[in-house]
Amino acid sequence: MTIRGGYDKIRPMKNKIRNFLLRVLPYIVSIAGGVVLFSVSLDNVRDPAIEGLISNISASLLAIPLVFLLYDYTTTRVSRRLRESLVAGMNDKINTIMLHVILILRRMMKLRGRLTRGGIISMRNWTDSRIARQMQIRGEYIELLRQYYEELENLVLGFGKENAMSPDQVRTLAAMAREMSRMVAMHKLGGNRRIVARHIKNIIIAVNDWLDSGANVAKNFDDILAAATTPAAATPVAGAQK
Repeated sequence: MTIRGGYDKIRPMKNKIRNFLLRVLPYIVSIAGGVVLFSVSLDNVRDPAIEGLISNISASLLAIPLVFLLYDYTTTRVSRRLRESLVAGMNDKINTIMLHVILILRRMMKLRGRLTRGGIISMRNWTDSRIARQMQIRGEYIELLRQYYEELENLVLGFGKENAMSPDQVRTLAAMAREMSRMVAMHKLGGNRRIVARHIKNIIIAVNDWLDSGANVAKNFDDILAAATTPAAATPVAGAQK
């Protein structure tokens, strides 16, 4: 497992190096050709007109690749900055959804007190029987969860296409949206409380998995959590965050 894991980390790096070399190779060949052509013309060409023509060609072989390299470098940096902004915005939206989903689940369980990171982790220890026995589901909670899982699905589809999330993050969010959808559908069909409780348990697990999926994601969530009010005073928003 260790060897395979190390190989999986090395392979993407090899692919990046190969792609970089393939991208810059034409520029390098052109620049080298310009240098060689200019060097040869210095000692072997006596006709001023031909020497001037070769110099112009050499200068073009040197200048054009440098212009394209500069353009490629600039566009790459801009694309990277845009992607970083995209990822940051995505994390903020998803973390906000996570926070409100947790608040809703705590209200369903009739819990009071300030919400903390440790409290979220301890929610993993809830058993199906405890959830089924203690939960009190109201129609407004179900409607909010429906709106949140729809927006979560849209975020997964949109940002997944942009490769702004790792495969593990995509799977975690897709699993959470699926469990929320099933819980809403099961409740509306008057399903068994134990089955509904199992979906709640799976949502809690998905929330914790998301927070464990990256240091930046967790830090952003901690910032949002620190600014949140107590669940007793807070009212979940009447729609998904835009």
